[in-house]
This record gives sequence, structure tokens and C-alpha cells, in this order.
Amino acid sequence: MVQGMEPVPLGIVDLMDLWLEDQLGHAVLFRNVLDPIEMMPSQQAEVYIGTYQAYIVQNRHLKGYLRFKQPGFARQKEFAQDVAKTTIEMSQFIYEMMLKYRENKLLNKTTLRFLEHHFPETCYFIKKLSYYAPSIQNQAAQCSLRRISYS
Repeated sequence: MVQGMEPVPLGIVDLMDLWLEDQLGHAVLFRNVLDPIEMMPSQQAEVYIGTYQAYIVQNRHLKGYLRFKQPGFARQKEFAQDVAKTTIEMSQFIYEMMLKYRENKLLNKTTLRFLEHHFPETCYFIKKLSYYAPSIQNQAAQCSLRRISYS
């Protein structure tokens, strides 16, 4: 970067190692700030928690296949697609919850600023993931690295 050159993209295993835990953290934190009366959003957050936990395990196992397969093998590409789909879906879910929060229709223990911190981080992951999951390039191009209230 100092020489004005683009860095080599992070390999898919390393990208997943870094960002799957971040997305899992977002789901856990979201669930933890919900009031117990908000059972449906809490249940949906639990689904995302379970899904990201499974993805972390899958990524570890896929990493083992790199001993005898080239990076980007078919199952690894499908995994990138699955992760991309879930990440976009969870981001949409949190966006809908943020709108409910703004209308005082979501009982919770947090702030708008906390809810919004999810979007730039997730957008960055989606942009990087689109290198391995080309079908999400449109969504990656449309998301913003800025918090929604700053856009």
C-alpha cells in the first residue's frame, strides 16, 4: 500500500477466520440487548448464532482440505456463497430491528449507535466476501462503509 499497490486479497480461510467470529459476536450482542418480551427477534438472533457457530466449525474443517486441494475448490466456493447469503440476511434483519428501534417498537437495553455499528463492519466483510462469492457483488457495491445515520 505504501507503494500505491493494492494488497493481495486475504485468503478465504483467513477472511472467514477473522469475520465469522465478528458476525457471531454481532448476533450474540444483539440477542443480549433485547428485552425478554422480544421473543421473536431473540429467536431469530439465536438462529444466526447457531448458523455462525456452525460456519466457524465448517471453516476449520475446510481448511484441512487445503492440504490436498487448491484454494477455491467447489465446496469452499459454495461455503462462501452460504456465508454471504446469511450475512446479508442477518444485516437486513438488524436493519429492520433498527427501524423498529427508531419507532420505539423494540424493547431493548441499547442505543441506536450500537445497532448501527453493525452495518459498516458487515459491509466491509460483504465487500471482501464478494471476491469469493461473485453472486453478491451487487449487494457489496450497494452497501455503505458509513453508519446509516451518517450517510
